[in-house]
Amino acid sequence: MQGRPAGGGCEPKIVNIGAVLSQKRYEQVFKDAVTQANQMYGRDKFKLNAISVTHKPNAIQMALSVCEDLISSQVYAILVSHPPQSNDHLTPTPVSYTAGFYRIPVVGLTTRMSIYSDKSIHLSFLRTVPPYSHQAHVWFDMMREFRWNHIILIVSDDHEGRAAQKRLETLLEERETKNKKRNYENLDQLSYDNKRGPKAEKVLQFSQETNLTALLLEAKELEARVIILSASEEEAAAVYKAARYLNMTGSGYVWLVGEREMSGKALSEAPDGLIGLQLINGKNESAHINDAVVVVAQSIQELFEKENITEPPRGCVGNTNIWKTGPLFKR
Repeated sequence: MQGRPAGGGCEPKIVNIGAVLSQKRYEQVFKDAVTQANQMYGRDKFKLNAISVTHKPNAIQMALSVCEDLISSQVYAILVSHPPQSNDHLTPTPVSYTAGFYRIPVVGLTTRMSIYSDKSIHLSFLRTVPPYSHQAHVWFDMMREFRWNHIILIVSDDHEGRAAQKRLETLLEERETKNKKRNYENLDQLSYDNKRGPKAEKVLQFSQETNLTALLLEAKELEARVIILSASEEEAAAVYKAARYLNMTGSGYVWLVGEREMSGKALSEAPDGLIGLQLINGKNESAHINDAVVVVAQSIQELFEKENITEPPRGCVGNTNIWKTGPLFKR
């Protein structure tokens, strides 16, 4: 009879973690990250196992792959990358919809689009990078730092543009409320406090049908000379072109933008002196894989310690039950 190893007890539970990655070479990075996480987390309770696929050419194939290659293996979470701009049609959406239906947590690796923060659409989506709309916090800080009290906000009439507008307007309103509160508390300082805080003199929205020259002429007639732009690469390039034609890119004007508005096509048309933002390591898929695996491992360890974990669903065919532990994991 064979003796049991010292410290006996149950074998650690195998916990499968799925990943949808942009290229084959990242699959090894994922496996290595899981191996490393196993040395730090789980101890004798669980052992992580990596199961990965690469992005498929269309949404239906991608959703099928999530079901057949990942959910059928009872994955506890799925990491998903956002491929580079040239493959922008390969979005995390089919992965998010399919896994979200069962409440399996999805961790976006390099996804910046604000739509993925909408919990009514993407039920179980988490991310390792902030959405583009959070760039508004830096714009707001710069407005305060340089005392740009009047700005013109030009945004694309889509989810991304509206999210950036809403975020910046909320920050400006909060600032205004604080100023008003201070006025009431320091009535003897009215001359100081009546100076208005930063605000958007005008918000100009544009779509594909908009005449950009007419839109910018409207901006030119305003008092403000600081222009904040939220747009896609192509849209930003067209705005810069029209602005140059109207002499709105030289001395006296400030253009403040985000990351998309100074990338690729946009950068080739961008005016000199443009102030843009860039997220450090924002596109470093390997780094985000490592970070995401650690977050998932920590979460699973916490669940094993505090909760009664139910089994994740096995496959999609004939299965409409949500995973009860999924929402706890996401918290």
